[in-house]
Amino acid sequence: MSGLVGWIDFARDLERQKPTVITMTATLAQRGPDAEAVWVSRHAALGYRTLAIDEPTEAQPFVVNLGDRAVAGVVSGWPTGLDTLRAKLRPVEGTGIDTAGTAELFVRAYLRWGTTFVPELTGTFAIAIWDGRTDELVLVRDHLGGQPLYYVETPTGLVFGSERKALLAHPEVHPRVDAAGLREAISQALPHGGIFGGFGRVGGAEIARYDRSGWRRERYWKFTTEPHTDDYETTVATVRDMLATSVRQNMGDDPSRMLVMLSGGIDSSSVAALAAEELRRRGTGPLQTFTIDFARSEFQADVMRSTNDTPFAQQVAERIGAKHTLVELETNDILDPVVRLGMLRSKDFPTRQYDMDTAQYLTVHRAAEQGCKVVFAGYGGDKYFQGATWYTHRDLVESGTFPWIALAQKYGSRHGFGTGLLNADTLAALDLPTYYADEYATAVGEVEFLPGEDDWQRKMRTIAYLMNTRFSIDAGSYAAAGLQLRSPINYHRLVQYAYNIPNAMHNTGDIEKAVLRQAVADLLPSSVLQRHRSASPVSNNPDYPAGLQREIAAIVADPKAPVREIIDLDRAADLAGDLPRLAKDRMARADVELAIQLNLWLDHYRVRLAL
Repeated sequence: MSGLVGWIDFARDLERQKPTVITMTATLAQRGPDAEAVWVSRHAALGYRTLAIDEPTEAQPFVVNLGDRAVAGVVSGWPTGLDTLRAKLRPVEGTGIDTAGTAELFVRAYLRWGTTFVPELTGTFAIAIWDGRTDELVLVRDHLGGQPLYYVETPTGLVFGSERKALLAHPEVHPRVDAAGLREAISQALPHGGIFGGFGRVGGAEIARYDRSGWRRERYWKFTTEPHTDDYETTVATVRDMLATSVRQNMGDDPSRMLVMLSGGIDSSSVAALAAEELRRRGTGPLQTFTIDFARSEFQADVMRSTNDTPFAQQVAERIGAKHTLVELETNDILDPVVRLGMLRSKDFPTRQYDMDTAQYLTVHRAAEQGCKVVFAGYGGDKYFQGATWYTHRDLVESGTFPWIALAQKYGSRHGFGTGLLNADTLAALDLPTYYADEYATAVGEVEFLPGEDDWQRKMRTIAYLMNTRFSIDAGSYAAAGLQLRSPINYHRLVQYAYNIPNAMHNTGDIEKAVLRQAVADLLPSSVLQRHRSASPVSNNPDYPAGLQREIAAIVADPKAPVREIIDLDRAADLAGDLPRLAKDRMARADVELAIQLNLWLDHYRVRLAL
């Protein structure tokens, strides 16, 4: 995935602080396992960890010395659409620009035109450029915020990085979490911000400038509400063309070390089918595909899962001629304390869906073991093509709050998924009902409607806006395995187009994501084209709730367990003694999972709660 860090300090001479920069950079070793480099100057330092995908690997940070001043830059992620930028630079930089790496390309473009080149980029990226001519830092994220970029101000400057752990490695940054941070970590208003006290995050499609006078920020792109004038056939053809273009650009010149995470749902299947088609066009292949399942765990349908992934994924793999691998996980794998800690460190905060997310974490590590460097996934289809549960259930659409919170409340979780063991004092400090109401009002207030849209159309546009802006891809598990995640559906031109497709068109034929299905109908089995949405698999083996029971019982019995401060010990003890409920009630299981992870987070990160 690659990773970047930086430190700006207007009081210290950072040329004497290189060890600290090295320490910060080293925290991103998993994200960039192939090389490390740091650059330091009087008031600015940059560090970079490299994930080597293409050979030769470019050297970062890239630095242009201009007398006694320097302009230096680092770039993480996978920006695409660079040929146009090279063509614009060639007349002024010469043909040497044709072999320039991404960081060099961006620094030279910045020297010529400032940040005006950024809006024309595609793909996922985070950019940091230090301009020593003006002592100004420029931070940029891609249109959809696919690459993370966090920062925290110090008494005399700023530190920033691709992950929160890089900032926590700085001696002036401390893991303090107040009520606002804990709400971010455990609630469902989304998206996750800095979480730790003082931490901020550069927004998607944002250019943020920092100098001695503070911040200046600008948005260079946002979702816009526009009339959709294309008919159904044109809409389908446009989606097919845009998605195929994104798949092609994301594959790069050498796709030999990539695979597709294939669930057998329409999102990942469409990406896999188009990737296989592109490989056939190039005369290479076959495509590698991976599917997750649990060994000795019977599939059980629930509100989020309608059918088992495995047979559908196998049908797709056979149809597109892929080399397919079924990764069967053991339930005890996700209960392993080393895996639990690894999962926590991949995110730097607890996940609300531990078993589902950890299954993915383990699977991508298997992919890395086989020499894979790049993983394609179908993330984004549910939110951009209106396939998520909250698009299709009227009671959730009309709930007057975030529909994913309404779903949790519908099944008995009043304050959101996983929050059932928080004690009264903690709930009072967090005041989640007010928080959800305020966040919802803010988000809904941003929605723009078309003249003449009726009440239902306005509600569906609101859900689409919430999904598009409040849900972001968390690639932490991929980065922790030294893999680069690419999700071709997350192409800002495609998602802008899809955002304005009417809900009725998205549901043509009474099935969700109809436009996306029809766009790849010639490439996939009919069974997959008609398969309704189904979430990622979870373990139904009785060993899993039994393992959770042991862990929560140990917390209840440990007077030094840090999470005891914020949970209701009586309710926790009741669940620790009720294995049948943990086996059958996923809401109760989620409550226990979150309590266990919070305990590990508070302990391992030495978090100081200030509620």
